[in-house]
Amino acid sequence: MFLRPGKAMVPLTVQTRTTSTDAGTGEVSESWADVEHVWAHVEIRGGMAKGEYESGIQGTTRTVAVIDYRSDIKWSLTEKRLVERAVSSPVVYNIVEIAEPGLVRHVTELTLEEVSD
Repeated sequence: MFLRPGKAMVPLTVQTRTTSTDAGTGEVSESWADVEHVWAHVEIRGGMAKGEYESGIQGTTRTVAVIDYRSDIKWSLTEKRLVERAVSSPVVYNIVEIAEPGLVRHVTELTLEEVSD
């Protein structure tokens, strides 16, 4: 693990989407399987943005997980997600953006969106 003094690390579970087909009905079902555990610094980042149909600039925030770079994990917007279980009830995050791999060599930055029921 690449040490970043002063940065709180959160344990996250990496999940991969799995699909199965019922042999009798042909119905396809989806589920998520735990495949890996990583430590991440999760932070809220803010900025200013102008929407396509808006006339003014507004403040925006996004949740970003900064994870030590791992060549054995192939991140995907549709096939991977993260679960934080270190809280009273698990929080599930979809990955909505992956920072360009060559941007920062020793870490992977994932922009997350909390999944609501």
